[in-house]
Amino acid sequence: MARRSTKQVEEQLRCLVREREGESICEFARAFDARQVDAWIIRAVYEQLQINLDHVHPAFPVRASDRLKEDLHLDDDDLDIDVAQEVEQRTGRSLESSSSNPYFGKVKTVRDLVMFFQAQPKCRNPGYAVRG
Repeated sequence: MARRSTKQVEEQLRCLVREREGESICEFARAFDARQVDAWIIRAVYEQLQINLDHVHPAFPVRASDRLKEDLHLDDDDLDIDVAQEVEQRTGRSLESSSSNPYFGKVKTVRDLVMFFQAQPKCRNPGYAVRG
């Protein structure tokens, strides 16, 4: 299968922005049970994905159902290096022992990414997380 050009990908992403005009982190957060999921994880994932998509729109309207690769066109490096490490720092959730996480190897959507971090242990160093 041929890779889509950067212009095609950016146009597809701009189309999502237009379809979702007016959506914000509020709609995103409502997709999760606030009693079950740490609000800092929800915020950190949302904001880190926006940072990775700011070349398309500075406040990209991310949805929990977005597929990370197919819809948002993020690659493994974007996810592993940029998003995961920043979310780890912001939330104080350690990436150690991630292979025992029930979501390990199964993160396909933004919801899966949030739930992956929810299932990760908190870091032992209480000053580790930087919350903005």
